[in-house]
Amino acid sequence: MNKIDRYKELVDIDPHDVDSWMNLGDVYYDETNYSKAIECYEKVIELNPYSSEAWNNLGLSHSCNGNYHKAIESYKKSLELEPDDSITLYNLGYSFEDLEEFDKAIKYYNKALEIDPSYIDPLNNIASIHRNNEMYDEAIKSYKKALNIDPDNILLLKNLGQIYYDQKDYDNALFYYKLALELDQDNAILWSNLGNMYYELNEFKEAIKCYKEALKIDPYSINAWNGLGLAYTFNEDYKKSIECYRKALELDQDNADVLYDNIDFSYKKMIEGKKKKNYDEI
Repeated sequence: MNKIDRYKELVDIDPHDVDSWMNLGDVYYDETNYSKAIECYEKVIELNPYSSEAWNNLGLSHSCNGNYHKAIESYKKSLELEPDDSITLYNLGYSFEDLEEFDKAIKYYNKALEIDPSYIDPLNNIASIHRNNEMYDEAIKSYKKALNIDPDNILLLKNLGQIYYDQKDYDNALFYYKLALELDQDNAILWSNLGNMYYELNEFKEAIKCYKEALKIDPYSINAWNGLGLAYTFNEDYKKSIECYRKALELDQDNADVLYDNIDFSYKKMIEGKKKKNYDEI
């Protein structure tokens, strides 16, 4: 008997069993059946309207279903019962962020941090909001504050590397990408990001090494195949660049025009090179 059947049997035996309704909702939530989870959490609230946990979980389920306004109503109900719950405050901020009401999102993220200053997720989200609004100095402050709490957090290191990369501060980008890779050598995205950085620095051989590492881990990475093709192009290895672009094309028809342009460019350069060689041999 699976968990759902077991808890359904329990609530059939005792329809007033709050714990079983809560557990059934949790299992439905974990299995991404959010509509069923909502039914269960609403049943818990019907039996015990003072359960802050049920209100919070109801909010999470509404949020996962894309019903952010209902999620906000549920989180606020939960906070009426437990005003100092940092997780619910964070969840409330997240729903406002989903609605692109960023000032309100930051407000509730900061409230969560007032209660739990070591809570990294609100700091990361505040930084992301600042970054998306091109407030880079504020974003960097939030990322670094979070890293002071958890220096080995790979996501924070990657995000900080990315923001420096976006600002073309490649020395700092390299520093944080390398720190992240020391902690996670099997992260294809990190290798690909590092390859992008070396590509921007015109260090094409280093870029090639990084893209190859990314593809060892994730051979279906479109970005790595395209990046490897570009690096080969500017390293004047046009045959290999065409092979990479074709591989990217197999995986990504949405950007076919760009990839065909890249292939065309490499073919022309390869033909020019052959003509020059023939001319030199005369």
